[in-house]
Amino acid sequence: MPPPGLAARLGWPFRRYGFGANFLFLEEQSLMGDFASFIAALQEQLPQTAVLLDSATLQRYAVDEMQPRAVIVPSSTDEAAQTVALAHQYQVSLLPRGGGTHLGLGGVPKSLEAVIELTRLSRLLEHEAADLTCQVEAGITLAALQRQLAIRGQRLALDPPHAEQATIGGILATNASGPRRLRYGTARDLVIGLRTIQADGEIARSGGRVVKNVAGYDLNKLYIGSLGTLAIIVEANFKLHPLPAAERTLLLTFPAVTDAMRLVSAVLGSVLTPTAIELLDGNAARAIATRAGLSLPANGYTLAFDFEGSLSAIHRQMDETRLLARQHGALMGEDLQGAEQEAFWEAVRAQTSGELTCKATMLITSIAAYLQFAEQLCRRLNLEMAAVAHAGSGIVYLELHPAEVSSELLEALRLLRQQAQEGKGSLVIERAPTALKRQIDVWGPVGSDFPLMQRIKQRFDPGGIFVKGRFVGGL
Repeated sequence: MPPPGLAARLGWPFRRYGFGANFLFLEEQSLMGDFASFIAALQEQLPQTAVLLDSATLQRYAVDEMQPRAVIVPSSTDEAAQTVALAHQYQVSLLPRGGGTHLGLGGVPKSLEAVIELTRLSRLLEHEAADLTCQVEAGITLAALQRQLAIRGQRLALDPPHAEQATIGGILATNASGPRRLRYGTARDLVIGLRTIQADGEIARSGGRVVKNVAGYDLNKLYIGSLGTLAIIVEANFKLHPLPAAERTLLLTFPAVTDAMRLVSAVLGSVLTPTAIELLDGNAARAIATRAGLSLPANGYTLAFDFEGSLSAIHRQMDETRLLARQHGALMGEDLQGAEQEAFWEAVRAQTSGELTCKATMLITSIAAYLQFAEQLCRRLNLEMAAVAHAGSGIVYLELHPAEVSSELLEALRLLRQQAQEGKGSLVIERAPTALKRQIDVWGPVGSDFPLMQRIKQRFDPGGIFVKGRFVGGL
């Protein structure tokens, strides 16, 4: 027999349950939990939805070495909603997927039955240039969206890595961001409305289409960063920004990280308004230089300041930054613009997504001491480290090598997390080999708010349709 709530909704033992013009007939015997019946119903009721079952495809869609039993690719929001409704009916778990750039984030899934990929939902639905807003489907890539917005001289001020592959839905589900978050914030600051598919297949809206939408609870912020555990994001409304008239990057080098961070504090305490401030250690600078085809100092620490606006305003801000830099012992570096500048920032973003990458958050004033601690720890444990920090936002990315499971690596991760927590921060292992994920909690210990998170998950997804195990505390 099906669960009582579902029986009441479907009219057990026999009732016609409709999806538009398509109908699913339930016989008296229960089909609940029957994966083969789920696939058969899906193919019968939604012939336009691609259902991929061949082993080569399933291997490509593996998550942490777990292959799904099917990959489902709907061609519309309605098809996606009907797919989720069928999964809910047959109690088949779903893992939402976009371009796959952030699938490394999260713990090992408890099970993986079906992946629902949203890349065919890739339209720019509306662009109200006069209002600086747009409405998009979740499967559009960030790069494709930016190209369409640029026609009207605008952009979405998000810059996570791999823009050509990362989809809007994946970016929102993981709350991915990049260096520009210093000036423009993250997705939670730029989203004004969402359209989502709930665990029972119902389509819901939150927020609105105008920037000054303040009515009701802000459910947008609940969905963003929830890793697809509460609902599937299928559309998003954003506030936009004009493309800057010009952009320049100033590079400075410091022999000591403490001097570099003192300059960061000085700039943040001034009237200067950089778009991004990135701190690179020698190993990261070397990797970025190779990737971007540039020459960067391999010793000491490099600070990169990005400025946008009119050329006159940029030159004034760069001159004032240089003046402050001399007072903090900086070695003057070159200025970047054009293709070199674009290649540099693309390489910086890519440097935050290595094979084993940790993301530590902390007070800005703690960054220097944290990096010194990390350097000493890695030398003691014979590990290699490359560090990139959003220096004005209190975020440090550490790439560690070798990534194979070892007592030294486990000890390093434990102490790096402990050090971050002692500084009132946290450490999340954003990317790691599956073998390592099975040895350590990538999210770290849960906080006092975890019972509330459990209640929210139970409320939004009582049947556990969205794959469990990947989010905080195994949610």
